[in-house]
Amino acid sequence: MSSLRSIGMTAVGLSVAVLLLTACEGDGQQGIPTETKSAPTTTTATTSPEAPATSTTVAPPPGPAVGDVPRNPQATQALRAFVTDLQAGGVPAVTPKCWTVPPSEIPLQYGDVPAILDAAAAPGIDGQYAVTWTGPVATISVKRSEIASGYACPRVYPTGTEPVLADVDANYTVERYLGRFTGTPVNPADLEGDYPLVCDTRPIWDPQGTGAPTAAPLANNPGRLTGSASYDPASVYVAFTDGDYKTVYVDVTDVSGFEQNRVFTLTVAANGYCIGDIA
Repeated sequence: MSSLRSIGMTAVGLSVAVLLLTACEGDGQQGIPTETKSAPTTTTATTSPEAPATSTTVAPPPGPAVGDVPRNPQATQALRAFVTDLQAGGVPAVTPKCWTVPPSEIPLQYGDVPAILDAAAAPGIDGQYAVTWTGPVATISVKRSEIASGYACPRVYPTGTEPVLADVDANYTVERYLGRFTGTPVNPADLEGDYPLVCDTRPIWDPQGTGAPTAAPLANNPGRLTGSASYDPASVYVAFTDGDYKTVYVDVTDVSGFEQNRVFTLTVAANGYCIGDIA
């Protein structure tokens, strides 16, 4: 009986061993697992995309080309405003804005649009009284008061010549001056502080040719015709010319209704003709 019990127990032990061995072979491990393996980790290197290269090229302003003026970009901008309108609409487009130019001169000055655009594209030269751009056919010259306004209406003349002030320029200077005092300015912006018509106090006045110039008489009394009510545009004319001096006659009526012929004497200054005396 004891032998049978031993054989039975041995058989049971073998059965348990077989079961354990089978279980271990089923999950691919040898022996009993003691820890759980974690999934392998991988590190992915990331790189930031390179920033696109930026260009330092500045696009040119829209409109016709205008030559730069060293140390005076305002001159270039003021002329560009004018030639942009001129290219787009010709003389009619600039006429209402160029009220500093005698109306009869506008079509004569600005009629050759291609020649003006060619001149404007050349480099500008900053002179003592004006800035000029010179093209193969025409030269354009802009006064400092025009530049300061932001809209430069230039004087145009054939390349190789000098600009010439004519009787029409003297007459228009007087008409603008009288318009301010009679309530009929050629433009509301036509103010003495921005567009000087009276000679300043520098000693430039010498109509008698004495060789000892002084300040013009009107420089110290620019409002001499205060109280004027109207003037007759048909009466404005240049009576005579003596070198850089012109004498203009005008019939002026004061607020009491009294009409009197006034004598204006003008000379050449930085902004064209300036009025130096009224008699």
